[in-house]
Amino acid sequence: MLSKAIELAGLGIWQYDIPQDRVSWSPEVYKIYGMDPTGEAPKIQDIFYHADPQEKAHVEQVIQEAIKTGDPYDMDCSIITKSGQIKYVNAKGRAYFDESGIPKYLFGTISDISKRKEKEQELRFSDFTIESISDGIYWIDQDAKFFRVNQGATQLLGYKKEELRGLSGKDINPDFTKAMSQEYWKKTREKGAFTFETSHRKKDGSAIPVEITNNIMIFDNQEFRVSIVRDITERKKREQEILNALEEVERLKNRLQEENIYLREEIKLDVSFSQIITNSDNFRKVLKQVEQVAATEATVLITGESGTGKELLARAIHHLSTRNDRPLIRINCAALPENLIESELFGHEKGAFTGALQKRIGRFELADGATLFLDEIGELPLELQAKLLRVLQEGEFERLGGSQTIKTDARIIAATNRDIELAVETGTFREDLYYRLNVFPIESIPLRQRKSDIPALVKHFIDKYASKSGKIIQSISRKAMDALVAYSWPGNIRELENLIERAVIITAGEVIEFGTWLPKKAPSKVKTFTLEEIEKAHIKEALKLTNGKISGKDGAASILGINPHTLYSRLKKYDMLPKKQF
Repeated sequence: MLSKAIELAGLGIWQYDIPQDRVSWSPEVYKIYGMDPTGEAPKIQDIFYHADPQEKAHVEQVIQEAIKTGDPYDMDCSIITKSGQIKYVNAKGRAYFDESGIPKYLFGTISDISKRKEKEQELRFSDFTIESISDGIYWIDQDAKFFRVNQGATQLLGYKKEELRGLSGKDINPDFTKAMSQEYWKKTREKGAFTFETSHRKKDGSAIPVEITNNIMIFDNQEFRVSIVRDITERKKREQEILNALEEVERLKNRLQEENIYLREEIKLDVSFSQIITNSDNFRKVLKQVEQVAATEATVLITGESGTGKELLARAIHHLSTRNDRPLIRINCAALPENLIESELFGHEKGAFTGALQKRIGRFELADGATLFLDEIGELPLELQAKLLRVLQEGEFERLGGSQTIKTDARIIAATNRDIELAVETGTFREDLYYRLNVFPIESIPLRQRKSDIPALVKHFIDKYASKSGKIIQSISRKAMDALVAYSWPGNIRELENLIERAVIITAGEVIEFGTWLPKKAPSKVKTFTLEEIEKAHIKEALKLTNGKISGKDGAASILGINPHTLYSRLKKYDMLPKKQF
């Protein structure tokens, strides 16, 4: 019966006769080593035939020590069978001595523990994997207390493992309740895996947002809730950045729509223009052009000096167009740094450049189905002019850093106070873009050419700023009005508006006061000239001196101290080109 028990246990027994150097093995030992029991008798070296030289040396040392001292040994080691297979075994043994103290026998047992070692290795690998995961893993019992945690949990919460064991969900989440715990168990049992977001409080008191995935695990007949916990601080930050970006786009849209609503209410030109203040026949011709082009889809180029109301004309065109139910999208090409204009026009993808933390919608995309007003188009860098031309011709573009082609149906109104023809001549503005923009040109005339509008404009600005400041100003002296009408207003309507605002600030009574800011009226007997008239006369005199020669060493351009291309542009503008061309 004993032999049956030994066989059932897979236990091999051997005896080593030390004086005779002879080994006796039980059948189970032969089986473990994969040897034939009927074959040649084994040697002691066969028992300790190990794959690892260092391990072999260690085993031999243990055996020698056991023979020397008589102390028993118990060790796990590896062996190589006759077929070359590596096995793990547990070896036990003890030496016995004769009456004179000489070692006589070495008895031992050996058992195959390869499967146990394999499972232990799997367990160590599992533990290593669990401990290496950056996410926190909590084993939680029915009382919502931590039964076990991994290294990731300690890093997440700032506790040591021994500090976390025994703590409950309440200790890391002040809002945690028993009812919540029961609900988590219920949902996890129902769904098999249950994911939700909450926050955890670290040991230092700070809170972090986390995402938790719950699973049910049964171990030793005890049910545990295993929670895989991930710090989602960065994800929440990115989500907030995206939300902020979307809110910014929405805010921008709302602001532009509000501006559009304001303009629809305030800009009505003569039947359609009642709020544009004018009595000037010259300016009424400009408004007529606005009415003619507004209902079309034609691109408009508005030129004129600063302060003449180019943007107001652009808004009027948009208001009278079929696109007036959408906002007028505006971008000032001179107000943005060169490296930001492309992003503003076409938008950019997240990561397109340093600081591009989220995707941004450009003005062309926002203006789809609406009107895009490109103010100060003459300041657009050359490299962007080609991209703008493509959009105008093909109606498509890509966001900065993106590859997706985006279609847009935006009507273009451009404005500039620069001499675009001269810019084309000097190579600072693309000729093809100029002709693409100059489909319907409108020139906003300066205030000095519409002086009959000055009294009405003065009254409008007095009412506007008096109302803002809570003052009642009912009149202006004839002398002051005459001085305002006589002034040439190089800054145009903007200069007039600024002057009236300053005057309203210092006025204490019902008659507006200008102090020392009132423009000086020229003596009535002295003829005054506009800058244009003076320039024309000066150019004419230079041409006389050079017999019509424009460029070269003795040309008019040299006398005037300007570039020949600049002079040529002025001659075209004033219709003064001589018969002889350079």
